[in-house]
Amino acid sequence: MHLWSSTLPQPLAANDADPPVTEREAERRQQFMRVAAAVFRKHGLARATMEQVAAAAGVTKVVLYRRFPSKDALIQGIFAETVHRLKEQDAKPWRGYGGGMRKALLAARSFEDGFILLVRHGDQNPAYHNAHHALRKRTGQRLRALLWYPERPPPPAQRPPLLELSLDPMISFCNDALAYWVEKGDPARDEMFLRWCGQMIRAWRHNAAELLNLDSPEQEWPFDTEGPLP
Repeated sequence: MHLWSSTLPQPLAANDADPPVTEREAERRQQFMRVAAAVFRKHGLARATMEQVAAAAGVTKVVLYRRFPSKDALIQGIFAETVHRLKEQDAKPWRGYGGGMRKALLAARSFEDGFILLVRHGDQNPAYHNAHHALRKRTGQRLRALLWYPERPPPPAQRPPLLELSLDPMISFCNDALAYWVEKGDPARDEMFLRWCGQMIRAWRHNAAELLNLDSPEQEWPFDTEGPLP
């Protein structure tokens, strides 16, 4: 089973006129972003400096500035990479309630510091709002699609006026729950966490469809779990 998906905006994409990046250079940029995300998470986006990032990476500031001309450019690169990893996971099949959270958890774990920074601090500076908006829009698209699954959601003008209001707190729940679990959860208990998320999402879907009078099929879809629960 697949949830309908659409293309997220890519406000942080590279300019089409930029020269191609070699595989070695791409890996180098990835290393710098991973180190920088850890530094920014430790010291805060506002207080951390490029000097601290360069020192943690074991390079000079000149080397760092060749890849990222400013701290804002580096932070935006981290956030763009985080959203990219989430979108890569979205292409995989949906296997039941909790499946979307499983894919998002895999993406978040692959770049933990970047994901936590984006969820917790991406809305604190106007320079990063595009990335934070892309994160919330991506989560909202997955939830909205679930309401009409297996059909495609209707055009915005034909949707219930209160739909977006019902989506907003659920978007926050999904993103905040993932950030909390990535930061403090026990990976050995991931199945319990995903089952809990699946139950929350199923309850939200049932209540939203009923309260908004949606013409949405009622199906007892499975939970996406692997192995017995603890």
